[in-house]
Amino acid sequence: MLKGLIVEEEVNTTRQWSFDFAKFIAIVGMVLVHTFIYIWDEDGLEQGFQYRLNNIYGGVLAAPVFMFAMGVGVAYSRCTDGRTMFLRGLKLVAAGYLLNVVRCLPQLLLWKAGYGDQHYGWFVEEINLFDILQFAGVAFMLFALLRWLKASPTVILLVSLAFSIFGTFVRSVDMGSTWANLLCYPFIGIHVGDIWTSFPLANWFIFVAAGYWTGKLIRRCTDMDRFFALVTPVAGFLFAVCMIYLTTNATGMFSDVNDDLFYYLTPFDAFVCIMGALLVAGVGHFIMPHEPHVLQNEVRQIATDVTRIYLIHWVFVCYLVGGLMDGVLNLYPNDLLLLVVGLCILVISAWLARRKPFSLIKI
Repeated sequence: MLKGLIVEEEVNTTRQWSFDFAKFIAIVGMVLVHTFIYIWDEDGLEQGFQYRLNNIYGGVLAAPVFMFAMGVGVAYSRCTDGRTMFLRGLKLVAAGYLLNVVRCLPQLLLWKAGYGDQHYGWFVEEINLFDILQFAGVAFMLFALLRWLKASPTVILLVSLAFSIFGTFVRSVDMGSTWANLLCYPFIGIHVGDIWTSFPLANWFIFVAAGYWTGKLIRRCTDMDRFFALVTPVAGFLFAVCMIYLTTNATGMFSDVNDDLFYYLTPFDAFVCIMGALLVAGVGHFIMPHEPHVLQNEVRQIATDVTRIYLIHWVFVCYLVGGLMDGVLNLYPNDLLLLVVGLCILVISAWLARRKPFSLIKI
């Protein structure tokens, strides 16, 4: 069944529809989730549509899929020398903290304007947050080191698994001082007071490494239709069974819907998310070639602009949704209206990402 499918030489080096589709699905999920969580309703997030959007789509099929696709992108990139990757990592970390400043300003202004002391707490937490861009930057710098050491894709994957195991045992720790927590929080899951990492390297590098390993594998694949015909049903079955087990037993990353365990994933949680990423990629591989060209072009363009869209959408989410709708107007629209708001933010962000000066952003 597998004979001749994977060969020694690289025969499949063109851009893959499957992972463009995965990036598209991921950014849609992240924009919608961020829109909903900035008009906070804890009871809503524990049940119904909001629970499925935030915890199932956003938690499992958005950020992990995005990181997995990023790893595939590294495998397909022509600029993967250590120096280039290290510098890109520095840019991503800087962009992440700059974004923190931009997106926390509404909370500072709301506090100054007398809308409640809770806004100051949110301001302090947001400005310190180690979020997905910072994680991506540190992951690129780690890749630079591993490439300098000439580590193979399999060795990188094994390193990431060791990190994941380590990260599971040290998550939600307190290092004993503010400076020690700030020093360690890029690497392990720390949420102490206003110091919070939502994407620690130890727990999340496995997605990038698994994507890189997969990307290197499919570069040697002679028949992608056959590859995904084999992989997609298996990934879909494992994903469905594991998700049913995790959600019905409220265990693993679903132990507490608002707990750090949802970010500080175990190796088993990561395995489930990777199966989800392969399922999404497989679906994209089979459906996208049959879609109208205008839709194909749109999906591919959004996948290309995904970092710019991510940066831009936060401005709308924090200033329009978190600042005006929630902070000033104390408005909580129903799920349908908020879904429309999120989709509008996505469309506008994608449109702006293609136009100057935003199109000049290169990270």
